[in-house]
Amino acid sequence: PQEGMPSRKVLLVLTRGSDIKVHNALGAMRHFGINPEPQSLLDALEADGTDRLMEAHRKVSGVAGLGGSKEKENNLDGDDGYFLITHEDNVRGLHLQNLDAVIVVGRPGGPDEYTHIAGRTGRAGREGSVLNIVSYEQAAALASW
Repeated sequence: PQEGMPSRKVLLVLTRGSDIKVHNALGAMRHFGINPEPQSLLDALEADGTDRLMEAHRKVSGVAGLGGSKEKENNLDGDDGYFLITHEDNVRGLHLQNLDAVIVVGRPGGPDEYTHIAGRTGRAGREGSVLNIVSYEQAAALASW
């Protein structure tokens, strides 16, 4: 992030048709100097048994702990950003508090899937952006939806 600018909260969704695996996307990010934490499920487990996956989930979802209570709103709008990578099949039910942008790589399975993926951002009256990275043919299909 630029100095004085808050970090962005971004979700990268790899569609079935993209043929890109999450571990390949992580490798590409590392190549460009972006080092997401945790980088894989195994990276979320510390040697002492501490599970950082729940800590990461609480950060992005706004859930304070068991029972689903929300953290104070002023903590959710902090400058801590994140960049999550997931597959199209894992988006359903995923709640990301105050998500700024969704990047969709490839054409989703259909209009309902696309709406669900794009709907992760711009919630509760907040602004959000969706960027689709598709081929010319896939762009025509998206436009027809």
